[in-house]
Amino acid sequence: MKQGQPGGREARMREARGRRAEGAGAAETVARCATLLRGGVAQRRILPLLAEEPGACPEVRRIAERVLEGGSPADAIGRAPGSDWQLLAAAWQLAEETGAPLAPVLERIASSLQALARLSERRAVLLAGPRATIRLVSALPLLAIGLAWLLGFDPLPILFSFAGLLMTVFGGLLLALGVAWAARMTRSLEEDDRVAGLELELVWIVLGGGAPPSTARVRVADCVDRLDVDWVRFDDFCRGSLLDAVLERGAAVGAPLGPLLLEEASAARARALTDLEHAAERLGVRVLIPLGVCVLPAFIVLGVLPVLIAMLSGSGF
Repeated sequence: MKQGQPGGREARMREARGRRAEGAGAAETVARCATLLRGGVAQRRILPLLAEEPGACPEVRRIAERVLEGGSPADAIGRAPGSDWQLLAAAWQLAEETGAPLAPVLERIASSLQALARLSERRAVLLAGPRATIRLVSALPLLAIGLAWLLGFDPLPILFSFAGLLMTVFGGLLLALGVAWAARMTRSLEEDDRVAGLELELVWIVLGGGAPPSTARVRVADCVDRLDVDWVRFDDFCRGSLLDAVLERGAAVGAPLGPLLLEEASAARARALTDLEHAAERLGVRVLIPLGVCVLPAFIVLGVLPVLIAMLSGSGF
């Protein structure tokens, strides 16, 4: 469990996207585990059975090998790389320790991971426009030079002169700065690639095993810290957090906490999607700042001035 460490986030995001691209995500595995449990298969037999299926992902096979060697399913899953497997390991271990029914737990975790996949797909769609704008604008200097060459004006001798080299260096620096600035703005929407409300669902698991709310909070915090679950943060368990507000509300009205926790977790995911869409809409406007401040001057220096000088030279001025 991390309090807020940005280092390594981009690497984890690349790893997560790679696993999904290879069909090795945990969501399908969790859903299949829940189905086999509903069908009466013993917990220790689930993962080995999944590993024997055609097209089973390599990570499931490695987990199954650790189970067959005598490890518990939760420990075997927890040794797999990736935040999705860490989450599954924490949920599985909490269900085993508290005696909560495992099948509903796995179905809920599968739903959580599928929600993250939908959020990632939606993010990719929302960011497609700003990224295309960055690529198009950054290519304008080369397009201008190519168009001038087709029209019979060769700006390359101008660019290779002493003044042209100065323009090239200055314009290239401006172009690189503008593209890097705009790309950093788009990456800012990906830095928090996590499922909202997971701490609520993990506490729901412990409550399903009969533990009181105060004990449930502590047990979940210890478990996610021990397994280093990246998607659940220390702040999620502190006073004033969403979890704390839900527990206080349930105690005040005397309502069952389980449905409240699951309802609030779903609401947190809906808010996360809304926030993402609003942030993407703002990004479509904010990305014009680095393009106007850096890329447009770079286009003038690299694409317009050399062509203009070549045109004037060819006209005898």
